[in-house]
Amino acid sequence: MGTDKKRDGVPGLGQSAALLGGAALLSKLIGTMQKIPLQNLAGDRVFGLYSAVYSLAVMWMTLAAAGVPVAVSALVAERTARGDEEGARRVLRWSMSLLSASGLIAFGLLQWGADAFAEWMGAREAADAIRTSSLALLFAPMTAALRGYSQGRMDMLRPAVSQLSEQTARVAFMLVMLFWALGRNWSPGATAAAVHGGLAAGAAAGLAALLRMRRNGKTARAAVGAAAEVAAAAEPVSREKESRSALLRRIASVALPVAAASVVAPLFGLIDAFTLPRLLQSAGATAAEALASFGEYNRGIALLQLIVMAAGGASAALVPALTAARARGDSPGGQGQTALAMRIAWWFGGAAAVGLALLAVPVDVALFADGRGAAAMALLAFAALGGTLQAVSAALLQGLGDLRSPALNLAAAACVKAALNAALAPAFGISGAALAAIAAYAAAAALNALALRRRLPRPSGRANAARAAGRTALALAAMAAVVALLAQALGALTAGWPDRLAALFVTLACVACGALAFAAALVATGALEPRDWRSLPGLAGSRLDRWLTRLAPRSLRIVHHTPKG
Repeated sequence: MGTDKKRDGVPGLGQSAALLGGAALLSKLIGTMQKIPLQNLAGDRVFGLYSAVYSLAVMWMTLAAAGVPVAVSALVAERTARGDEEGARRVLRWSMSLLSASGLIAFGLLQWGADAFAEWMGAREAADAIRTSSLALLFAPMTAALRGYSQGRMDMLRPAVSQLSEQTARVAFMLVMLFWALGRNWSPGATAAAVHGGLAAGAAAGLAALLRMRRNGKTARAAVGAAAEVAAAAEPVSREKESRSALLRRIASVALPVAAASVVAPLFGLIDAFTLPRLLQSAGATAAEALASFGEYNRGIALLQLIVMAAGGASAALVPALTAARARGDSPGGQGQTALAMRIAWWFGGAAAVGLALLAVPVDVALFADGRGAAAMALLAFAALGGTLQAVSAALLQGLGDLRSPALNLAAAACVKAALNAALAPAFGISGAALAAIAAYAAAAALNALALRRRLPRPSGRANAARAAGRTALALAAMAAVVALLAQALGALTAGWPDRLAALFVTLACVACGALAFAAALVATGALEPRDWRSLPGLAGSRLDRWLTRLAPRSLRIVHHTPKG
């Protein structure tokens, strides 16, 4: 029986992974998009305070829980495969105890150290928001342990529902408290503290969803029961209990390496939170002005995160295929998949960078009501290329079995970000911080590319690489021309419209036409070949395949043409 087939209503492995991955992507999207109404309604100063404290809260939640769900998942799966139900529950009990303790310690540190953290940020009014955000640490660690337990029992529905419940409750609570605070004219610090209560509300909702489904659900028990029967028939189950200290050591041995990699991811936001407001004040801005500028900077960061998140989510699908190719010893297969993935990353990141840079003003006005953050957003657009390449190459390295390099490379890039923030922000403000982000993401992408080349040497020579780069540059130039000309024409057409409506119309039309122009130019220049798009499910022999083939250069049509039928 294949791993992707269903048994007694239980989703197969592939379906379960897709369910959990889709829920994670959707929850991140909800979490990112909620920043737009926050900035629109509360303004850049509150948005800056929220962004700074959020980066700190995410770091502490990562420190309190990172890695343990992975460890719990692995250890529970190991015991359920042997039919050791008591051992699996014992892993859950001790992991919850460990995470509850770490959560309480982190909660206490944030409660008692809130004033000090706010002072280090250069934003004293952030102290109450830091205390409010710390309430999430009373719930989030236990939620993480339960999610790992469910994943170890091959029940991905509960973690997926829990993630979506958490984000939905967080955003709903944030919006309710935002309207409440604005209606009573609360100060920016009090408003930021009120909306940060959403972190605790979301964490509690995620935990409640898991506990409710744990009481009522039978799906996991059916799957585990089947696995236990097979294991019991194959060999006797060992009932020898692992000592408490040995079990905790095993959890730590799996969790700590994963935690080390996870802690690196929030570093960019944390570096900005602890350096930018202070650096802007050192250049002459007041505390309120510095926070407002930090809020304007985070407009572009929100869009950058969306682009990188989309690239990372899509590239995560490559990890199982690369892992399988490595297990089979299929080096050419893995090499071809890696090369195609990196080409797509260049295309996606390059198009996003050029498009967002050209449309920074209408995007800023459409989403955030004015164009004050457009200059920094246009610069941050070019960080999208490095961020996309970094996300995709990190996923490829993980699929090839290298879990260490992406984390170390991102940590090195974070050091670049901190150093360049200090050098550039006092002189150039948030534009300097944007330049620092471009350099940092480019450094991470370059280091990952070097690690990939050590594992999979490039099959093509320099001439082929130069030709591919030239074709991609031509496609980007064609897209840029279409977007720039269309933006000017539509700007004139919508001159009498309300500002935000006109900006939204220009943005949507230019994004759609720019994407079509870029895709057509990739095919017409030969950068995207028939064998590339035919590798995608459902495209070979379709009407779109025939249309793209007619658009492709004649030489490629002859070499790669696939007859109908």
